Amino acid sequence: MSNYSRADATFGAYAAALGLLVAVLLVMAFVVSARNEEHIPRVDYGSDAQELSRTAEYTVLVPEDLPEGWVPTSSRLDAEDGQESGGAAPAAWTLGFATPEDMHARVSMSDAEPERFVARTTEHGDPDGESEIGDATWERYLNEGEEQRSLVRADEGGATVVVTGSADYKELETLAGSLRPRE
Repeated sequence: MSNYSRADATFGAYAAALGLLVAVLLVMAFVVSARNEEHIPRVDYGSDAQELSRTAEYTVLVPEDLPEGWVPTSSRLDAEDGQESGGAAPAAWTLGFATPEDMHARVSMSDAEPERFVARTTEHGDPDGESEIGDATWERYLNEGEEQRSLVRADEGGATVVVTGSADYKELETLAGSLRPRE
């Protein structure tokens, strides 16, 4: 015959309940931590760059050798902003990035009327000086209300290029400095 102790029975039930509670909390902590990891969608913009190079009447610029942490998140060809002469081929391209500082930046290029394209792309930003990037001078634009900075260059190849976003000028200059003619 064994000795039954009410204290032992209560302690066993308490330990089992506590173990179950700890297991549930660990599962919940794992689920919450897995959801907190940012999953930035990455796009391959090669086909858009190729299509634009084939159809546009200007030199297409693509980013090369961006430092680690730049993630291409969107790519869009747009015929609406394209050639003012009514050409059907896509002549405008916007390529978006998540930056290493968790901001957003995008490159837009088009052969649309430059003044209208710049106003729309910079969201009617105001002139804010210049940036020297390599051997090119880029005009700076700032839209304080939208917290958007932009770098603008009228490309001698017939297109206007705008690098814009919530990123600071330093990151925008990095993106602008990486642009090379697509071969």
